[in-house]
Amino acid sequence: MSTKPFDYSKWDNIELSDDEDTHPGAQFIETQTLRRLKREAHEHKENERKTKVDALLEEKKRVKKEIRALEENLVALVEALSVGGEGRSSANEDAETSDATTSKADDAKAVKSELESKRERVSEIEHEIERLERERKFNADEMCYVASEKTLVGSQCKPEEISRASKMSYEEFTTTYGSDLDEIAVANASMSYGEMGEWFSSGRLHLLCDHATGYLLLKSLYLEMEKKTSEARTCARVAFACKSIGEFAEAGKKSERDAASPFFARLESNSDTQREYERSFEEYFSKLRDRAEVKLREEKETQKEPTSLEEIPIEDRLGPGGLDPVAVYDSLPQEMREAFDSGSVDALKKYVNALPLEEARKHMKAMVDAGLWVPTPGEDPGEALR
Repeated sequence: MSTKPFDYSKWDNIELSDDEDTHPGAQFIETQTLRRLKREAHEHKENERKTKVDALLEEKKRVKKEIRALEENLVALVEALSVGGEGRSSANEDAETSDATTSKADDAKAVKSELESKRERVSEIEHEIERLERERKFNADEMCYVASEKTLVGSQCKPEEISRASKMSYEEFTTTYGSDLDEIAVANASMSYGEMGEWFSSGRLHLLCDHATGYLLLKSLYLEMEKKTSEARTCARVAFACKSIGEFAEAGKKSERDAASPFFARLESNSDTQREYERSFEEYFSKLRDRAEVKLREEKETQKEPTSLEEIPIEDRLGPGGLDPVAVYDSLPQEMREAFDSGSVDALKKYVNALPLEEARKHMKAMVDAGLWVPTPGEDPGEALR
């Protein structure tokens, strides 16, 4: 069984102080002094390289913010064009809106062109950063380094908070940390993925759990049901990030807290990964919007029907004679109400027939005018209704 040969390429760019000296006055310079000069020259070159990389990273961050603004502008223009097209109903209206529509279409094309240009610039910046990293030279002191180190002080150091949050029920968690989740549900609208990662890392890692995902998902669902799509999208962006961090942590067999920083760093530094992630988010948000529509229909279908006359507005419950059945029922004698409640026609007739004729006529006419009594066509209505 053959094994893959060891990759020695990482040693190609090493600068060692005891290599052949190429300094113009090397033979006249004391050895330690020569090494110091070479080290200083290396540090100068490395500082120049780092300055270029930092400037490129800063430009990349700025351009990506411009891209997000252009994307929002393009979506707004496309939606405006769509609404304008649906609203047309005549040739005159088409003529009146044609100039505005053409202008919006031109604006959309210009924004799309600028967006493509910005994306190309991001790609150029990434390639330039890769080139500078590839050409980097290392000296002996730089071959070993601390890959990751973090010191948490004061409010940022909350191991007991993480432990406490992990033991909470959903109700306890949302009651305790709901305001923090509401904050990031709004604030992330203007954040890059790196900035969102910094927000969680600054003493809020205990928020990364299934309870937070569920809370934010429900919040975005109800926002969409209220037709607040922009707010729902912003909230769902954090819910999807929490969900994705959980999956990322499970795949790497680590906790969400340990997975958060590398997760956001990977999104911020890799445009292809970020593009795929955002495509997945759009699918996630589309399903959430579909679910909101279904839930709205379900609520309309299961809307509570009135269970008594008192729950029906008075203008909707008036009888054929214009009387309120609730008021008429309350005015009936107790024995008559009991006969009416029993549903026994014979008992009601028996009681009415025992009343004086004028009183019987008064009560029966009121019941008919209120819709509480409907005489059967073709039958003798009784002396009280003649």
